[in-house]
Amino acid sequence: MIARSAARIGLYIAIAAPLALIAVSDRPFLVQVAIGVAISAILALAWDILSRTGQVSLGHAAFFGIGGYGSALLTPILGSVLGWVAGILLCGAVAILLGAVTLRLRRLYFTIATLSFSLSIQVLILVTPGLTGGSTGIMPPVIAGGSPSLQLLFITACLVAAAVVSDVFLGSRFRPAFFMIRNNPDLAAASGVPVTRLKILAFAVSGMIAGLAGACYCGLYGYVIPEDVFTINWNVLPLAVTVLGGMDTTLGPIIGAVVLRALEEVARHFVGGVGYQVVYGAVIILFIVGMPKGLVGFAQSLKRRAVPEPSSAKPRLVS
Repeated sequence: MIARSAARIGLYIAIAAPLALIAVSDRPFLVQVAIGVAISAILALAWDILSRTGQVSLGHAAFFGIGGYGSALLTPILGSVLGWVAGILLCGAVAILLGAVTLRLRRLYFTIATLSFSLSIQVLILVTPGLTGGSTGIMPPVIAGGSPSLQLLFITACLVAAAVVSDVFLGSRFRPAFFMIRNNPDLAAASGVPVTRLKILAFAVSGMIAGLAGACYCGLYGYVIPEDVFTINWNVLPLAVTVLGGMDTTLGPIIGAVVLRALEEVARHFVGGVGYQVVYGAVIILFIVGMPKGLVGFAQSLKRRAVPEPSSAKPRLVS
């Protein structure tokens, strides 16, 4: 137990240290890239937590946007800390209500339902300009006074918090139950596992972490429009990042976010224009086909090959 705790603390330090070093460096481009990676990783961790119950969401842009808009609208009323907390809790409440309706759906039907929900929230934002600013957007309070370095440090702390929550749901209390729910929900229910309650819990936590990512994103520049947060990109990005890095892990979505952003920058540099997106997408497909368990799974398989498990065969007695 102590060894595992020490390993997890080491992981959190390994996550935070490079981002902190970039934050104190005098490299604005790297700081902006690191901020994008950290926000993508937080959103991917949120998506992965829900996927551990066997539910594939294409609607996390809804919680991303609700978190951003909620924190922006509530901060002037409640203050910075309480405004953010209330915005994130709002995402959890919406996820619980949505989960109560949709989590009984299986596989593709659930995916379609979450995508429809995301599109509906965007429409709701657009038709309520008196509250949300409509298509003209809103002006949320800027994080850390607009200092990119301090913003990166703050978002890094949020990423570490999301990683801690992810690890909690990978612990012995939740992981076996999630595994049973994902592979055979009927058998899990017959075995006494509270399937619906655990799915709703995972959905609520996933929605809140996605809302945290949205609040971070909306607080970067002090201005946001619906097309910035409710775009299909934020629905597909966490899926691509998690599959690339490795599902059902904490490190996978973080590594996936780093690699995906690196691929994007390399493709943009060598191809340029909009053509880079074709190359970028093709490389992602090749990665996924070649490493179906993601980069983390691929690394683990290499480790198992390099260090074979000790034989359990009993030694023979020599006469």
